[in-house]
Amino acid sequence: MKSFSFFSVLLCCFILNAQQPNTEIFLFDASYDSSELKLLNPKNISNNEGYDNQPSFFNDNAILFSSTRNGQTDIVEYRDNYGSKTWLCFTEGGEYTPLKIPNSKNVSAVRLDKDGKQRLYAYNLRTADNSELIKDLVVAYYTWFNEDIIVSAVIEDENLNLYTTNLKEGWNRKYQSNVGRSFHKIPNSNLVSFISKENEDNWQIKSLNPLTGETKVIANTMPGVEDICWLINGTIISGKDSKLYKLKPKYDVEWIEIADLSPNSISKITRIASNAISSKILIAAEITSNTSESNNQSSSDSNSNSGSTSNSDSTSDAGAIVQSHIGPYNAGDLNGFSNAFAENVVVSRYPNEKMYEGRQTLKQKYTPHFKNNKNLSVRVNNRIVLNDYVIDEELTTMNNGNGRQATIYTTGKEGIKTMTFVSNTNVTSNPEIIVNKQLEAYNRRDIDAFMKTYTNDVKLFNYPNDLTTEGQSAMRKSYLSWFDYAKDLRAVIQKRIVIGNKVIDQEQVTANGRTINAIAIYEVENGLISKVTFIQ
Repeated sequence: MKSFSFFSVLLCCFILNAQQPNTEIFLFDASYDSSELKLLNPKNISNNEGYDNQPSFFNDNAILFSSTRNGQTDIVEYRDNYGSKTWLCFTEGGEYTPLKIPNSKNVSAVRLDKDGKQRLYAYNLRTADNSELIKDLVVAYYTWFNEDIIVSAVIEDENLNLYTTNLKEGWNRKYQSNVGRSFHKIPNSNLVSFISKENEDNWQIKSLNPLTGETKVIANTMPGVEDICWLINGTIISGKDSKLYKLKPKYDVEWIEIADLSPNSISKITRIASNAISSKILIAAEITSNTSESNNQSSSDSNSNSGSTSNSDSTSDAGAIVQSHIGPYNAGDLNGFSNAFAENVVVSRYPNEKMYEGRQTLKQKYTPHFKNNKNLSVRVNNRIVLNDYVIDEELTTMNNGNGRQATIYTTGKEGIKTMTFVSNTNVTSNPEIIVNKQLEAYNRRDIDAFMKTYTNDVKLFNYPNDLTTEGQSAMRKSYLSWFDYAKDLRAVIQKRIVIGNKVIDQEQVTANGRTINAIAIYEVENGLISKVTFIQ
């Protein structure tokens, strides 16, 4: 294990935490007219007061970035096809530079723990399990060459130095001193680009063969600029202040301005990323005005004028009521924990299998639980709130073992009225696939494609167990009438929790100019939706 100086620890914390600006993430469609890049349809996808940075594409529809709220930096997943944003909260530490691990559904990120420890970790998005990828190096920035090899900037004394790590063979090799933060796989090659700062007055983009350590100069950066992105055609794009520039090695002799993004409130570009086919571009940038606040206000105003069924006061109170039992639970405070519940609270297994009733009974049930389990804790990974309902995706720890579950709460002035546990069952396929297909068909108002996503004996319920529709015939008739009635029909997923074979969506539906907010719990069997339970 290498040792690190006190200065290194300070530098480590400074790189990730110091002077976090008010940045936002913008998504653009990329168009190529006579080989010239044009950025169209700008969209602020972070829309969050404070720090949002280091975006990357998980795939063409899913985007990852780091975002800070309430002093905590976590990974956010944005789904472009649904316009939804979900905080993926794995640990008490801060997660930075989230990237998809090649040939995997998992994600890596640089984690800065509260004790100052900084390492590169891998995260399982479904189970929230995590593990150190490189134990002996303090990684600040990185990219994946393939599923086994990582190229990174490592903090050593006062410098960032370039290392290649082979996870499969277990070795680390230092290839360059004094590098920048921008690392990218070069399209159509077996090379990675990095920024060399060996000459302080003339930074250079260089290529690296991670297997041999061979480096070559590609081009000079613009003065003082180290963030670049490669397009699939071999063009490099980079940003300075509000302007975007391009350079194609061996063709262009200097950087050429291609866009001024100041009309989008962009004042200083800090990161750029492209999807695999360069049809979409992500830009992280400081902004000239409080864009996120104004966007949030506009959204709120539009909801208030649209006939939305959401109750903002109730939503805020419900989340606070549920949150009030988590702190005492984690502190081992049995009285504080039980007092967060109503006197006649009902505890059940989903959908309505009653386990017991009453605060005193709950206290008796949890007494041995608190006594016999060490390191007892629960962390909310994702939360859906609608009126008096709260659904939490929870990561639990008992006796150093980790678990994952969803819990449905109903609330009132007297506290938590019901608590219903949704277990995490084993599945052989991803239930999101069929739920996404039905959503796409719903938005097209394609009744045939929509019904093909359901089983013949599908059942629809109002929560918890009020049967409203049974069978394909009755459901088709009901939805065909709805599709004919609502000509502007569109559903957008605001938040999603996936637990076992269940997909829990917070949905906002527009129909004939009216906005309807609801929660849908989809249950998938053998690749089709067999049951839907609605909460409104």
